[in-house]
Amino acid sequence: MNWIGKIFGDSLKGLFEGVDKILSRFKLSDAEKQEFKLQLEELLQKRDSEMEETFRTELRAKERVLVAELQQGDAYTKRARPTVVYAGLAFIFFNYCLVPWIQQLTGMIVQTVDLPAEFWWAWGGICSTWVIGRSAERIGFRNRTTRTITGSRLEG
Repeated sequence: MNWIGKIFGDSLKGLFEGVDKILSRFKLSDAEKQEFKLQLEELLQKRDSEMEETFRTELRAKERVLVAELQQGDAYTKRARPTVVYAGLAFIFFNYCLVPWIQQLTGMIVQTVDLPAEFWWAWGGICSTWVIGRSAERIGFRNRTTRTITGSRLEG
């Protein structure tokens, strides 16, 4: 049984129980009921197979895009994660260091921008992933995952 079948196995069991109840309303022979169930199961398996193949195709496409981005010569694209980290640091520095400093020097009230929780979650997640990848890479743990996280060269 494929993994989708394992996920939806219980719901399919309930589906077949429901089909049994519906079939009992009609005057069909046992052979006709069994034939109907077999055809229904065949259609459901075909649908599950198509869903799984679609999922696999999407994953392959995403992988090809990621590999293509990392193999191109544009250093900025390869370093997009560090750019997000540095931009976040710039926002934080401006908002929580520079603005209060300007207020203190000039005596002028300058309104700081409250960075939303979504900024902190997204920036923190990107920073965490990047730092973990760079740390693993620096201690000598190099594989496809660490190279993907850090944007370093795909060699061997």
